[in-house]
Amino acid sequence: MKSSIANYPSSILTVLLAALVTPLPAEIVTPIRMIEFSPGAGSAGEWHYNGAGILSFDQSIRVDGALGSNGDNLVDAQVYLPTFQIGGIPGTPYLLTPLGDARITIKSADGSTTYMTGTLGVGDLGTMGTMAGGYTQFQADITDLFITHEGAALGSAALAVLGALREPALDFEFALHGGSGPGYLSFAGMLDGGYSGRGGFSGAMSVPEPATVVLLGLGGLALRRRLRN
Repeated sequence: MKSSIANYPSSILTVLLAALVTPLPAEIVTPIRMIEFSPGAGSAGEWHYNGAGILSFDQSIRVDGALGSNGDNLVDAQVYLPTFQIGGIPGTPYLLTPLGDARITIKSADGSTTYMTGTLGVGDLGTMGTMAGGYTQFQADITDLFITHEGAALGSAALAVLGALREPALDFEFALHGGSGPGYLSFAGMLDGGYSGRGGFSGAMSVPEPATVVLLGLGGLALRRRLRN
């Protein structure tokens, strides 16, 4: 059973609040991983590449952890990712461009209630052997971040912190696994040779600079206010 903010262990909340309200120089602020996701257990969730520049995901993606906890009320919610066009020059980082609807959406486990939306920008795709990493530059990849009324009422510590940001934005990243198959031996070989492929993946959304600095000043105050209530 997942816990509300008020049910988090007091020691964890004390450390979290201290970190959020203590002023720190920007150069030593550690980025905060807010939401982690991967295909749901027992699902057939995978990435798919069609051999012609299109990368898509089975939309069976669950939140594994939120603000470092697998007991946050956002855990088990569903994450919906856009489809991407992969472009660029072989031998250099490829370019990822969301196609059509560029929104990232987080909904309830049954898909009936929306908790959070945001707009994903253009990013890079780097390859290493049979793996690839998307959006490797730490920056504000997800903008126009919006926490719905239902999201704010969920009792998620992660959404409470995001809702306290003055200029809400998130860094986005994912790792793709399994880029090998008939005719190619690497992820780059698949892309450059025009082969199709599929495999597993995982990803995360984090608070980027300079939003982390704003978070340190505002997030703890917002959480303390919610804890008192």
